Amino acid sequence: MAIAGHPPQRSDPSARGVRRCQLSMSKRGEQSGVGDDGGGAVPIFPPVDERARAHARKFFEHARKAADTRNYEYAVELYAQGLAQWPDAVDEGLKPLRVVATARRLDGSKPPSFLKARKLPVGGKDATRNLNNALHLYGLDPSNVTYLEHVLKIASRARLFRLAWWVAPVLTEAFDAAKKLPSEHYAAACDAMDAMAELAAELGEDAIALDTFQACISTAQIWARHEPDSMDAQRARSSASGKCAIVKGKFDKTDGFVDSIRDADRQQDIRDRDKKVHTTERAMQLVEKARLEWEADHESAGKLFALADAMLRGEDEDLENEAIRLLEAQYESTHNYAYHAKADDIRMRQTGRHRLALLAKRKADPDNAGLQEALQAQHAGQLEMEVGIFRDRLVHYPTESRFKFELGSRLFQLRHFDDAIPYLQQAAYDGRFRFESRLLVGRCFFEKGFNDQAISTLRGAVSELESNGSKVALELNYWLGRSLEKGGRTQDARGVYGGLIQIDYNYRDARQRLEQLADEDPAGR
Repeated sequence: MAIAGHPPQRSDPSARGVRRCQLSMSKRGEQSGVGDDGGGAVPIFPPVDERARAHARKFFEHARKAADTRNYEYAVELYAQGLAQWPDAVDEGLKPLRVVATARRLDGSKPPSFLKARKLPVGGKDATRNLNNALHLYGLDPSNVTYLEHVLKIASRARLFRLAWWVAPVLTEAFDAAKKLPSEHYAAACDAMDAMAELAAELGEDAIALDTFQACISTAQIWARHEPDSMDAQRARSSASGKCAIVKGKFDKTDGFVDSIRDADRQQDIRDRDKKVHTTERAMQLVEKARLEWEADHESAGKLFALADAMLRGEDEDLENEAIRLLEAQYESTHNYAYHAKADDIRMRQTGRHRLALLAKRKADPDNAGLQEALQAQHAGQLEMEVGIFRDRLVHYPTESRFKFELGSRLFQLRHFDDAIPYLQQAAYDGRFRFESRLLVGRCFFEKGFNDQAISTLRGAVSELESNGSKVALELNYWLGRSLEKGGRTQDARGVYGGLIQIDYNYRDARQRLEQLADEDPAGR
């Protein structure tokens, strides 16, 4: 059965070919670590028949209805349950799950707690349950690299090459955005992607094989960027590139290529939607296709979000404003706050771009007083607008720490210190914002002349740091030194500045302040 947006499935490959693939991949799994963890049998995923697909579609339908009523938590659970029945339902299950997961995050919902994650194990003997739990975790935290790795690993174990095809570029994107990880993460991902691409090629799914090999190449490039001297990263990239070229050569010469021409536009659309750069003509084609899909189903939040995303790619202000109008109209009609939040995100994106443009002009003409005034006015207007947006979000999500931090940081920039402090103090209870929030609280006290409170706040945060070399650690120490200096505690300030320049000799003006304090009091009293 062909799935929309996919190359045609070959549902009846020869038993000999399938058996050869399975033997090859089982051996590969033992070598790469993508097989089973404990030395036992690899969990086998049950075959997907029409009954399983029908069962899955019921879950997907209920999930769509839950998402339309902003019950994202339940929608994620339903999509995961449906995909456990039909794991390669890319268009009907996996893509909508990603949209719902993103909408849930935009709504300010938190990732799963440690205890919640423990209740969704992914390493058991039941492949269906493993996949259900892995996709459930992904839906609750779609940027979490570990959860994406779980999905890819399960796909590789169970030979679900279409699921691997979907998750591979998503994981690659997460790798690209994440900090450097231990090399085994990249190695395992490359092995799993390579294995699934080989399986797809063995079964004649050359287009899927090419896309998966390309994701493998991209992962290897990210690995090499973090570890330029890694021979393993270079080998992974070289191996995937060579196999990709072989499959492409076969793809260009066989009947599979002729067959794929019939579906070429759809395949290209799938690939192009994730690209950041397009020609103007191609970008408009994608916008119009997304528009037609949404107009065919006005009740689908996912399709309107997809249309809005397509409109944003070219940074065309007219298209962005149209996206805002569509989202706001849908918000008025449905009262689903996710639409309004998405529209506000676009507004913030626009004002941020305007600020960058003004900064570039000022850099080219630094003596232009008019440009400096325009930049200051623009920034103040931007901050005021964003304060309004995050106040509004806290009305709808009063416990979300991220919104408290974003609001408090903007109030600080506007020098509304009395308003900023309570929001930042509340945000500091969330580990994600603990140090940044306390830094800004300390700086608020510093600006208000509450030196003792600034010193206590900043020193407390510094004492809990695990590393002194991070940006926030340097800032905490710098402003602690400034607070001590302002409070007349010269010797303590000299100690802090001295420690700071040992980490970064040219950090801000710490060295100059230390030299000035030494000149004023050579004895260090």
